[in-house]
Amino acid sequence: MHHSNKIDLLSITKSLNALLLIGFSFAMLSNVLLAGVVFNAFTSKSRTLTPPVISQAFTVSDGEVDAPYLEMMAEYFTLLKLNVTPGSVERQYKQLGHYISETTWHDMQPLLSDDAAIMKRQNISSQFTVEKTQVALDKGLVKLTGTLNKYVGKRALPPETVSYVVAMSYEDGQLALLTLKKVKKEAK
Repeated sequence: MHHSNKIDLLSITKSLNALLLIGFSFAMLSNVLLAGVVFNAFTSKSRTLTPPVISQAFTVSDGEVDAPYLEMMAEYFTLLKLNVTPGSVERQYKQLGHYISETTWHDMQPLLSDDAAIMKRQNISSQFTVEKTQVALDKGLVKLTGTLNKYVGKRALPPETVSYVVAMSYEDGQLALLTLKKVKKEAK
């Protein structure tokens, strides 16, 4: 009898171990599924953002933005940079500086400071009118083409058709300006 009790206890122990293994497996699978649900909820959570000027509908989530939003923000950045007078250049460049990415701050900030100093010293004003935009959403690039009018004092310089490429990044729900560069004219 003593021997049969040991066999019964051994079979009960094996059954409990099997049940514990099944329970552990189920708990691990549940944890993996819950982690996936939490990650999806975190990356697809929407927020409401209001750019300075809204000219069309757009969609923004924690993980990505759409083309209209990039286009509006690129226009805003370009207008902050190019629609300036000697009296407004510092304020506008400071506002633009709030959007500059930490990775490109050391390159862009000195250029903006030098540009502002030249505009104030030489009494230069500029005004850019956007006529055409092209968006490369996957790269975060927007090309803006338009007419740039510059003035030295009250004297107008000839209008110039120019293009600027605005590079932006969007990470964790934060839009950042990487670069804003004038495109060199192509040789004909």
